[in-house]
Amino acid sequence: MDIPIEIFLGFMGLSFAMAVMSFMPKTKQPFLLFIAGVMITFMSVTTDNIIMGKIPITSTVSGSTTTYAFIDNLFEFTQWHKILFALIGSIMLIVGAVVWKDSKESLI
Repeated sequence: MDIPIEIFLGFMGLSFAMAVMSFMPKTKQPFLLFIAGVMITFMSVTTDNIIMGKIPITSTVSGSTTTYAFIDNLFEFTQWHKILFALIGSIMLIVGAVVWKDSKESLI
């Protein structure tokens, strides 16, 4: 799946913000860490290319008008990038699930 960089960074930023909020002393909601891990893992596994914008390939001049043809500037999100993000997301997911389960047992 090709995804624009704005959407990819938005999901990653939201996920990391949720992870930080899960460690705040007043809230202590480990399910936020679980959900953040799920989002990061899902986005990293499903993303193949990140669209970094558009670059011109040709230009045509007609009088005082210049017309450009554009193609997507793709960053291949494969191999080490995908493994690193999936590993970070799955560790967050597992830690959030374990802490959430332990906190549910201590309430009963």
